[in-house]
Amino acid sequence: MKAKSMILILGIFCIMCCLSACSMEEKAVGQKAEIVEFPEHYEKAYNKLSFKADILISDEANVNQMNRYTAIRAKYDTSLAYDKFFKNIDVKEIHKGDVLGDSGKMIKYEDYIGSNRETLYLNGQSLTFSLPFSRYVWDCVYPESGHPRYNLDKYELGGNLKFMNVEDVYKQILSILKGIGLPDNIDFIPAIYALDYKTMEQEEYDTDMYGNEDTSNYKASWDEQDDCYYCYIRQKIEGLPLYYVYGDAIKDLEVCYTGVEVIYSKEGIQRLDIDKLFEINDSNEKKPVSLLNLDELTKTIEKQYEMIISDNIFEINKMELYMMAQKNTKNSYDIFPVWILFMEQIHTDGKKEIRTPLQNVINAETGEIIS
Repeated sequence: MKAKSMILILGIFCIMCCLSACSMEEKAVGQKAEIVEFPEHYEKAYNKLSFKADILISDEANVNQMNRYTAIRAKYDTSLAYDKFFKNIDVKEIHKGDVLGDSGKMIKYEDYIGSNRETLYLNGQSLTFSLPFSRYVWDCVYPESGHPRYNLDKYELGGNLKFMNVEDVYKQILSILKGIGLPDNIDFIPAIYALDYKTMEQEEYDTDMYGNEDTSNYKASWDEQDDCYYCYIRQKIEGLPLYYVYGDAIKDLEVCYTGVEVIYSKEGIQRLDIDKLFEINDSNEKKPVSLLNLDELTKTIEKQYEMIISDNIFEINKMELYMMAQKNTKNSYDIFPVWILFMEQIHTDGKKEIRTPLQNVINAETGEIIS
């Protein structure tokens, strides 16, 4: 009788275990990451924040399969770069030394000046090459939106010039980057402007040390041979454009603050700047991240703004999803998704309403304000 009772008890126990396991499995399935969807436009009003925002996300990105990575600065071959840009130039001055690299260790740099004011700076991570013509172009283009002489909108984005179409120029630039030893698995998003000589002649502007217009450095004459492309090339990861603090100082996002910048004419590259490019560190596994939906995100942001002792309110008119590269304590970079908020700070001075444009960077997974 005892044996039968024990068998019955064991049977009931097994059934309960099975039911419990099934229940846990169902619960686990129910706890899967929420599928998020983002509208093209979002509106929400809080005490200090008002969202009337267009939501911009690259079509290439899958917002439900985002990852966090560890990256290092991408490197190029300084010998290949020298041969490409300065091998046939008469060198007037050479400066060599050491500079602190991102790894926390000293790296070697080389600085060359040609007899016709050509320049080349190399350190294996950053690079600047320029020919004399590029100086004139710099006096014709003011790409920062906050600059009083901003004029990038006067040049055609994606326009074609007679000497070469924009697609072929971009292919040439990618080929050159690969040719100096940069990893060929880095993806880019180009913004290429066609600079026609007539507009450049009208827009040329230079100043002296006191800020007054100085025409003495203007180009003697302009013609069709001066047509060129100004190329701003931003790295992308998981289909999203990459954001980082440009020059380790400039936090605002601008079309011109990119990892690669090129002036390209009929004669080829007139100027090339490489600021920061990143290579995913394969020794560290990618870590999945779950993005907050907009209601959760904006509530979290509002809580942080409530701590600001001010009567100012903030109106957000655009939110754009980026990946961000942020230096960590291990001298490498964390790569993770962020929202760039484009907003206006509104305060009243007497009866006058004053609106000041601002940008904010928000961790897309936690809602934490980064800057």
